[in-house]
Amino acid sequence: MLSSFREVMTKGPAKILTAGVMLLLSGSFALWGVEGWLQGRSNSDVATVGGSTISANTFSEAYRARTLQITRATGKAVTPDIARAFGLDKQVLNGLISEKAMEVQAAKLGLGLDQQTTVQTVMNDPDFQVTAPGKPPVFDANAFRQMLENNGMNEEMFFTRQREVYIRGQIDQGLTAGGPVPQALLQAAARYEQEKRNTSYFVLPQSSVGDIAPPDTAALQTYYDENKGAFRTKELRSLSYILVTPAELSGRATVTDADVQAAFDKNKAGSAALEQRTVEQIAFPSPDEAKAAAARIASGQITFEGLVAERKLKPEDIDLGTVSKRQLSDQKIADAAFALKEGATSDAVQGNLANVIVKVTKIVDAKTVLRGELERQRASEAAKNLRDAIEDERMGGAPLKDIAAKLKLKAVTLPPVDAQGRDAEGKPVAVPLATQVLPALFTAEPGSDPEAVDGRDEGLMWFSLDTVVPARDRTLDEAKNEVIAAWTADQKIAKLKEKADQLVTQLQGGKSLDEVAKGLNLQVTPAWDLTRNGQGQPVPPAVVTAVFATPLKGFGTALAANGTDRIIFHVEDNVIPELDAKAPQTEALSKQLATGISQDLMTEYVKKVEDQLGVAINQTNVDRVVGTGSL
Repeated sequence: MLSSFREVMTKGPAKILTAGVMLLLSGSFALWGVEGWLQGRSNSDVATVGGSTISANTFSEAYRARTLQITRATGKAVTPDIARAFGLDKQVLNGLISEKAMEVQAAKLGLGLDQQTTVQTVMNDPDFQVTAPGKPPVFDANAFRQMLENNGMNEEMFFTRQREVYIRGQIDQGLTAGGPVPQALLQAAARYEQEKRNTSYFVLPQSSVGDIAPPDTAALQTYYDENKGAFRTKELRSLSYILVTPAELSGRATVTDADVQAAFDKNKAGSAALEQRTVEQIAFPSPDEAKAAAARIASGQITFEGLVAERKLKPEDIDLGTVSKRQLSDQKIADAAFALKEGATSDAVQGNLANVIVKVTKIVDAKTVLRGELERQRASEAAKNLRDAIEDERMGGAPLKDIAAKLKLKAVTLPPVDAQGRDAEGKPVAVPLATQVLPALFTAEPGSDPEAVDGRDEGLMWFSLDTVVPARDRTLDEAKNEVIAAWTADQKIAKLKEKADQLVTQLQGGKSLDEVAKGLNLQVTPAWDLTRNGQGQPVPPAVVTAVFATPLKGFGTALAANGTDRIIFHVEDNVIPELDAKAPQTEALSKQLATGISQDLMTEYVKKVEDQLGVAINQTNVDRVVGTGSL
């Protein structure tokens, strides 16, 4: 589980809008223990930069946004403890401090950007543009809308945030733009990236070392003593659980037609606004193109679907989803969509950011939507009542089996499993919500009542730690077969390495690769145009690395892809292309180097600005936000 977080952590914040932008997503703070503290505190700032403060609320939102990014990237929930263990609090706070420093510096320099220019800059951003064959890039309203939805933002929030980003970008551009990449650096980097090496090789199979005689008692004992940890049993833990699924809750939350009518009559205007429509949209670069397309549809020359196919649009390019009128951020598009009958197509609509034609493929009447809301509301109430009842019983010390029987639920007891969900024989055991439950199970203290695990659509699960079978060293007699197998495998690897080294020595002494291979009845294979970072090359990465670490005309050996055989190779020659400044790969490399130089300069500049402005961190408030301090 933690390896997934490490992988995401090493990649840094995901690029969502522009490099260096951290989107601040809203959300409930209750689960993080800061809900009450953030409200009504006069001194809740976490840092001050040059007299300008960073509030605890801003930090908390950014902190949660980063954990959500990691959760989405790994598919695993990030608990506050894991977040702190990986230093998320420091990473997020340092990012906010740098942003605030640049904001203060921009104000000192008198930099600014009006609203109209901000909007135009967004529309010219390649991240929000689409290119049609033979036409210049145009603003893609669908991509923009999807970004807003994915990050829980509206247009006002986004443009306010993006204006600050663009202003700080002016400093970045003024500091780093225009400077060419030093030619010597570009040549050296191009030589490293583009050098190609031609090799010939043969595969020396592990079978060539023959059978390995079984180890004597002393050798086996020595090997076991040196590698005892590899043969330990795994700690096993057993659990009992109650899993309350959405189906279970729905059975406890029925809604009748009379319930729906009563709720509708109670607020007729609000209820009527619940009507939802499944809306599709085609965006056009100009009003004239939208009008021309609408005229073709109206005249019967083409259908909406035919226009989608003609413009080579994908379903995700046109789908606005099933939405209520208030969920469509563009009022003009919303008015057009909700004036249509099911299956109808609109005239051209000139929206705030795009020229479109919309089609309504389905209408969900308000009462149907209201019924769904009532069902969800009652299911939520049922879940709360059931949760409170279970927690009350647990507080009273009742076992899960007794709680399940009292509340007409099902209790399940599983056999002892390891941290990967396997039993003592290594067979997988079906553990519900395993990615969340197993880590919680193996951090629970005996006799404790672990927190309920929220599996969202999969249900809510309570479990108890029943027994713990500690890990232990197995005796040599218990693990004898595994120890012999491991010793034999290591011996084969060592013998093959020894043999490969001897063959390389023969090659270095004057024998040819063909001659040595022929003597072993093996086939020599060419491997041309190897590059350091190439994909899909005929030899594995370990061999590529060894080839480029070996002098020209030299010989070497490395492990084959299967991890047991070895490859014996000859570096025959290399090719270093002349630097072509206009070649696409050279231009890409130059941009990469320029970006690196720019980032290095900007990092130093931000550090200097922070030092000049002065930075003060209120660690007590930081700890309160991330859950390590008292509230």
